[in-house]
Amino acid sequence: MKIISPPDIHYPISIGDLARDAGDKVKRSDHLFTYFYETTVEEGNKWGDKVEVKKKFPVRFESSLDGIVERWFIKKGTVIQRAGVALLDIEEPCTHEQQFGGLCVNCGEDMTEVDYLTDKANINRVSINMTHGNTSFLISEKEASRAEEDSKLRLLKAKKLSLIVDLDQTVIHTTCERTIAEWKDDPNNPNYNAVKDVQGFQLADDNVAHVASNWYYVKMRPGLADFFESMSKLYEMHIYTMATRAYAEEVAKIIDPQRKYFGDRILSRDENYTDKLKTLHRLFPNNSDLAVIIDDRADIWGYCENLVRVPVFNFFPGAGDINASFLPKQQELVTQTPKAKTPEADAKVESDPDAETISTVSVAGKPIDATSTEATSTETTNGSVNLEQQLLSMGAGESQEALEEHLKEQEKVINTQQTERPLLQQQLVLDKEDEETEIEQSLQTTEDGSTQFIENHKHRHSVLHDDDQGLKVIEANLKLVHQTFYDEYLRKKAMPYSGRVAELKGHKSPKKPPLETVVPDVAEIMPRLKRETLDGCVIVFSGIIPLGMDVEHSDFALWVKSFGARISTSVNRQTTHVIANPDRKTTKVKKAARYPNIKIVNAEWMFQCCTKWEHVEEEPYLIELDDNDRTGSPIDGLEDDSLDGSGDEGGEDPQQSVQLAMSNDEWDSMRDELQDFLDESSDTDGASASDSESVRSTDSAQSERKANKKRKRRTKTESNDNSEAEDSDTSVNSTSRLERKKKRTMERVTSLTNVTNAEKSSGLPSPETTGPEEDQVENEGKVFDPQGGGADLDESDYDNSLEAMFVAEFEKSASEEE
Repeated sequence: MKIISPPDIHYPISIGDLARDAGDKVKRSDHLFTYFYETTVEEGNKWGDKVEVKKKFPVRFESSLDGIVERWFIKKGTVIQRAGVALLDIEEPCTHEQQFGGLCVNCGEDMTEVDYLTDKANINRVSINMTHGNTSFLISEKEASRAEEDSKLRLLKAKKLSLIVDLDQTVIHTTCERTIAEWKDDPNNPNYNAVKDVQGFQLADDNVAHVASNWYYVKMRPGLADFFESMSKLYEMHIYTMATRAYAEEVAKIIDPQRKYFGDRILSRDENYTDKLKTLHRLFPNNSDLAVIIDDRADIWGYCENLVRVPVFNFFPGAGDINASFLPKQQELVTQTPKAKTPEADAKVESDPDAETISTVSVAGKPIDATSTEATSTETTNGSVNLEQQLLSMGAGESQEALEEHLKEQEKVINTQQTERPLLQQQLVLDKEDEETEIEQSLQTTEDGSTQFIENHKHRHSVLHDDDQGLKVIEANLKLVHQTFYDEYLRKKAMPYSGRVAELKGHKSPKKPPLETVVPDVAEIMPRLKRETLDGCVIVFSGIIPLGMDVEHSDFALWVKSFGARISTSVNRQTTHVIANPDRKTTKVKKAARYPNIKIVNAEWMFQCCTKWEHVEEEPYLIELDDNDRTGSPIDGLEDDSLDGSGDEGGEDPQQSVQLAMSNDEWDSMRDELQDFLDESSDTDGASASDSESVRSTDSAQSERKANKKRKRRTKTESNDNSEAEDSDTSVNSTSRLERKKKRTMERVTSLTNVTNAEKSSGLPSPETTGPEEDQVENEGKVFDPQGGGADLDESDYDNSLEAMFVAEFEKSASEEE
């Protein structure tokens, strides 16, 4: 170990005699050398006066270590001006790089001893914990690097990677409801086949207070044994769970009874320093190039690039994660998916006997911030040396009150499952429905009108379904990662010529490349594979992300962006997909329906793409829309909110929806009536010259307005292509397009040029007021008297005519826009 000049002495110093030579043995507190320092002191003379003089003082420099002097960096007469200068090297018989509980593992020396010679406490030489089941065993960074290098070489030789496996809702699902034990003992129960392989255990040191004789019932994910057998040939597997150590060991006995897959490689929250997040740095402090993770939650990993996100295994409906009270809080988003249209979800599914299939998906907020004491960023998670201290500080900050609060929450969950027995209640509801259906099918009416009872075979539906296929998809993904990694590794490792072949060909044998340059990084391979899935997709969420959450940093957005998609908050011509709630027609959905290239799908399409790592066909997941939604109608341009009042479009103010409940036939009939009325008016024999002139003027004005409208529309289209904001459906202050159309219609020049008072006259020609041509000439130049004679249309006729003209104008505008 190198000895350096300490900071607490008076500089500069001058080296005197060296008391030891290279190769000499020294013990702690032995004299190594003498040095001198000079300082100004006050001295009194014989007359009693005080004067300042410079004096030089000798000091013995003693050894703080036991060992052998290996090398001197100084000699007699050397002047040292500052602290931190190397003095000599002492080879220690023990470097204390492995410590357990404050004692050196190799020599047994107490690492907590401190005296006047202590420059750096021996206990501070180690800071890294790489063991799974104990926090007392610590090693130094040098030892950790060496251990990781040995592990890497061993895995590369065996052509394996490391696989970190989560437990709850990834490979197992656990409940505490004793109904499961009753169903296991009843072969006639419809759930018997699903629960016959469920195993239970009790914890002797259960920390959950006031829960007596608590049983945990564990269901393994279908195909788990084959999955582990297959993956054990490609990966060295580790358990990493936020449950307690006792819980994790009991579950390991169920999923790996012979200890052939995991052995002692079990890491629980008891050894994780904190229950707020997981990190690869805990197991691989210096290098995680060969590590792959499978977990159902991405937020507690900081959306790590090494993560393969697993569809949530939710075998017991409503039970959730029994250890979720110790994890960071998350929101649950429930989207309803039609049975007939969407295949079975691999995502988190909660069954409800009274409703259709419900997909429950984890939703997190903004990505974890490295500056926060609550979490860490992806880059920090993947290997920052400072993360270990951050985890320690987070764990230290966890007060006893917070821990008790978590225990109370878990106790509440367990008590609810034990007392309310939700699984039993759901099964009773199903049984009641089956009985009602059986009675309806058994009662048959005969020809004479009497009711006849026909006995049918009784069929009972089960609330539990043992048909999960999630592991098959994950196994395919893991095999792809493994294959890609070693293909790239072998390609980098290959050299053009080597050894004797290079000599015969006249080439110099190249040096063997360093290992770190040829070993690929899983954190670079996996993103490259995943981004091919949704590359080129521009996705808009509608009715999916909770109101008030930052869409760009929501759980769904971060998930699909990791697969190459881009997120947009508004529908525009670049949008390729709108992921929407099928039960709500939001503004974004209505707007996207006008673009034939935009696929409007439910959230299950996203789950399937991100789970299978492939761009699945949208056809089975398309949301059914009315023809009016796609083809447009007189009210196509309305920017009001959802027709069912969803009000979740990211800050839109709900406006009054305008609905015209009219079928296509009714619109056609109205159009024909209006045309007949206009034809009749134009063919009247007594039409005045002024009216004819007015009509001509109107036709000319209308033609000019049409040309102007087309030019404006072209200009508006070009503007829309250059600005996504024009297509945004989240404008709060924009006025209704219906109001704008009304205003434009009122400003147009129409055939009602003679109308000066809408309340008294409609201005429409009628047989009663149409006279011969001579009368028209006589009336030329006269001012129309609004109070004068003449047959006026009553107010109701005027309203009907004006409404008909408005509708006609709206139809014409809509047809031109199409």
